[in-house]
Amino acid sequence: MFIPRTSSVSAVALCALLLASATSSAQGPSPGLPEKLGTIDFPVSCNADAQAQMTRGVALYHSFHWPEARKSFNATLKADAACAMAHWGHALIAANNPYVWPVSGKALAEGAASIEKARALNAGTQRERDYIHAFGALFLDYDKTPARTRQLNLELALEKMTRDYPRDLDARALYGMVLAANVDPNDKAFANQFKAAAVLEAVQKEQPDHPGAPHYLIHAYDYPPLAERGLPAALRFRDIAPSAFHALHMPSHIFT
Repeated sequence: MFIPRTSSVSAVALCALLLASATSSAQGPSPGLPEKLGTIDFPVSCNADAQAQMTRGVALYHSFHWPEARKSFNATLKADAACAMAHWGHALIAANNPYVWPVSGKALAEGAASIEKARALNAGTQRERDYIHAFGALFLDYDKTPARTRQLNLELALEKMTRDYPRDLDARALYGMVLAANVDPNDKAFANQFKAAAVLEAVQKEQPDHPGAPHYLIHAYDYPPLAERGLPAALRFRDIAPSAFHALHMPSHIFT
C-alpha cells in the first residue's frame, strides 16, 4: 500500500479510501442514478441530436468506457449520417488504450477505415478536419510506417491543435493523454510525464469536472517515484465520472 510521505492523509484514512474504492469498483456505477460522466464542450457541425450523442461519446471515451462510447457514436450517425466526427470517434476506439500501444491487429485497418470515412464526409469546420487529420496520423501507412513514428506524428498533430485552438480543452486533454503514452521508458527524469501533467493540470484548472484531466493525470503519474503527485487526481476521478466503470478502477493505480 502506498502511504504518501507529505500528505496529511493518515494511514487509517487511506485504508478506508482503498476499501471504498475497491467496493465501488466491484459494484460498478449505481443503477437508477442519473448518468454522470463529467463536463465537456465538444461542438461538431451536426444536428442537435447528433451533437448530444457525440458529446456523450467523447465524454465516455475520456473515461475509456469504449463499449458505451461506441454506442453513442453509432447513435450519432443514426441521428445524422453526414456527421464525420462520429467516424472519428470510432477511430478513437480503434486506437484502444494508448498506455498499451502499439495498436495492432485488425484495429489498425478499422481505425484507418474510420478515418477515411470521416474524411470522405468533409466535416463542416477546420477544427473537425484537424481532429480527423491528427488521429489519421496514427493509422496512416500503418503497414509501412513504424508504430512509434505514427504515435509521435499524432503527438505533434495534437500539439499543433493546442496552439491553433487554445480554448479547446479536449484537444489539450488528448494531447496530454498522448504525451503520457509516448514516454521513454529509460528516461528517469520523466520528461514526458511532467510535460503531460502540466498540460492536464491546466485543463483541470479551467474545467474541474473534465473527465480526461484526472484520468490522464493518473496515467502520467503512474510510477512509484511520482505516484504521490497523482493522489489528488485519484481522489477526484471517480466522483467526476462515476457512471464509467474505468473511472472507478483508475484510482487504484495510484493507491497501490
